[in-house]
Amino acid sequence: MVLEQIDDGAQRLLLVLCLPLIDGVFATLLVTGAVSTFSDIITVGLTIFTGAGALAVLYSESESRAEAFSMVNQVAPVLLAGAVVVALVAPVFDEIFYVSRLKYAAGLALLTISGKLVDIDLAEKFSVPAVIVTGMFLSLRSGASLSTSLEYVLPALLTSGAAIGGLYLASYVSRENLSLKYIRGGGAVVLTVISASLFGFNVPSHLSLALFMFSIVLSYNRG
Repeated sequence: MVLEQIDDGAQRLLLVLCLPLIDGVFATLLVTGAVSTFSDIITVGLTIFTGAGALAVLYSESESRAEAFSMVNQVAPVLLAGAVVVALVAPVFDEIFYVSRLKYAAGLALLTISGKLVDIDLAEKFSVPAVIVTGMFLSLRSGASLSTSLEYVLPALLTSGAAIGGLYLASYVSRENLSLKYIRGGGAVVLTVISASLFGFNVPSHLSLALFMFSIVLSYNRG
């Protein structure tokens, strides 16, 4: 499996980045024309993909700029490939999967990552890739037929490329004055909030970003 060839931190970053691919959000944006312009591509890439959750994992799992770059280098090819696959099947995504079930699987994966960030023993017993793969298997519609189209491949590549570019820019943030303890705790809270929204709870759209920024403020000049 591809995930086994990259380190744990990069795996967690990749799985957070791939949530829009897994839960059907990106497929929906593609077929509705929501990423048809340059500004749309940049906005979706830097918010839907490189949001607070991805930044939280990037900062909490890397202690230097070099480590952050290494993580992004590892996830970039997989994210691009995943975006292409979703672009190919986007017109019939809802016919292949029960998206509501996928969201539950994605939420459980985020809770597992959250627990791992703060060293909860129970979370260490679960494999995040296994949770995702099992969720995708259980979400398959019986008798679904796969149909592909090249129409959305270019917008998908450009949008995921914008997300990767955002991660590279974020990697330049200096960690010398940041306490990893607060970053990891903040990241765990952010991922828990995002998972709650996937489970159907009414969560304010900007809450996760606000919480992550608050954790950055708490971490600065500590330790």
